[in-house]
Amino acid sequence: MPDQLLRWVEVGSEPGVAPGSLERVRALLNTDDRFHGVDRLTGGPDRLVAFRDVLRRYLESGDATELTTVAAGHPLVVGFGDGAATLVPAGPDDTVAGLLADLQGAHASGEWPRLKACANPDCQWVYYDGSRNRSGRWCSMNECGDVMKARAYRRRARQA
Repeated sequence: MPDQLLRWVEVGSEPGVAPGSLERVRALLNTDDRFHGVDRLTGGPDRLVAFRDVLRRYLESGDATELTTVAAGHPLVVGFGDGAATLVPAGPDDTVAGLLADLQGAHASGEWPRLKACANPDCQWVYYDGSRNRSGRWCSMNECGDVMKARAYRRRARQA
């Protein structure tokens, strides 16, 4: 990701940091901090905001129609180096294409399904589910997990 975009994207912030280049995708998705009502891309490049929103819908629904349309405008080529072939942006400064390459790599490695949005409707933080059985539901057990379990307990108590 080009350095000029790092002012909007905070790579490596907790909770739920993703491994490798998938972290750049996760960090971009979390620029829309729904819990605090802050959009860190405000004033940022419109194409990046639009891509983030399309990527968020893809993460939540699995429907790749919009993402495929965006990808058609940001070509990737096969690059060779260090004994491996990877996808790289066709244009040197195409941030979206670079993120699409990261996304493809996450799909190829099986890491993509571990990227999830927190099940707390007030939060929706995107996190990497590092649990062994991939059953994580909340970005943080100490925060959202406790809140959601307490809400469920109170709901059951009212019904009883």
